[in-house]
Amino acid sequence: MIDFSLTEADARLVALAKEEAAIAHRYARHYDLSETLIEPLELPEAKDRPDPLQVLGETVAQTSGAQIANVLLVLEFADPRMRRNQALGLGSKIVEADGSEEQKQRFRNKTLAIAITEPGAGSDPRSVRTSARLDPKTNEWVLNGEKIYCSYFEGADGVLVIARGSEEGEKFLAFVIEKGTPGLVDARQVRKMGIRAWDTKDFFLRDCRVPEANRIDVDFKRTMASFNGNRPRIAAMALAISWDLIEFTRAQLAGTGSDAAPLSAEIEYRLARLEALHEAARLTVLRSKWTEQRDGTASASTMVEAAMSKAIGGAAARQISQECMAMLGHLAVSEEFLAEKWFRDARIFDIFEGTGEINRLIVARAVLGYSARELG
Repeated sequence: MIDFSLTEADARLVALAKEEAAIAHRYARHYDLSETLIEPLELPEAKDRPDPLQVLGETVAQTSGAQIANVLLVLEFADPRMRRNQALGLGSKIVEADGSEEQKQRFRNKTLAIAITEPGAGSDPRSVRTSARLDPKTNEWVLNGEKIYCSYFEGADGVLVIARGSEEGEKFLAFVIEKGTPGLVDARQVRKMGIRAWDTKDFFLRDCRVPEANRIDVDFKRTMASFNGNRPRIAAMALAISWDLIEFTRAQLAGTGSDAAPLSAEIEYRLARLEALHEAARLTVLRSKWTEQRDGTASASTMVEAAMSKAIGGAAARQISQECMAMLGHLAVSEEFLAEKWFRDARIFDIFEGTGEINRLIVARAVLGYSARELG
């Protein structure tokens, strides 16, 4: 039996994260209305407060484990965040896993985003069309293509690009492209419906020359497995936002002070159902991280649990946000409150880091024993 009760160290970390989220909410409307801005490395109030991630590192032995404790912090997510954790760059993690010793040393202190998604190749990496051709005269690779929705691009030192080799038999290749490389042309921040403070950019590769020393000899399956660790985090962000909406809805409908009144039986029932849905999705996220701690990020069991948590968490956030907005009535659309922002924010979490449909396919293939070719 898995026990998800918090340790004292877990509880302290969660309390710190809750306090940070409450402070970050003060900046939410500012960044929501300023689409060209991305969240700063830290908000002004951060300098006088302990960093929960640093506290986690110092007390990890007293927690439920690094993976579980980390996602407990994410379950208090706010947009913008008190601190933007640059260490989250998936490109950096892949270099650390698959790079040579020289490459690991060279890029160790750099934050690298990862770029897979392209127009027409969102959830299916097999459709990647960015090309990489080796120029034997210079021993450089020439890359051409377009990448979209690249998280952390502006705040990163470079990007790990997944491309398709031009020679027969070459499937996927990976290259570290550092900022300032000729031919790497970044576009503006992507205009988004929600989480507008999130660093998201498109960019082009136009005869972009990359030295052979920057080609990472990746195992593509292992590269894709890196998303197993991130999918539950995305689901946790979705659940953090939807919980904010549940709490706001309950508080607004109950009223305060002399206006306070018991909620009707119907509203209580509807809120209780949403709270139960939220708790079920939250436990799914925690179980996936428990599995990751036990079996590792690249295991088949972690892949299935991560896909389940992402599919369930994204769908739960969408249902919770829709029903809360229906109960709130006119309060739902007023910019005086953050409800309408949270509603917009919640929509993205059923899409990015693998759509709900793709994650359900991952689970179905594992349960039924089908390959991607047999069930796609």
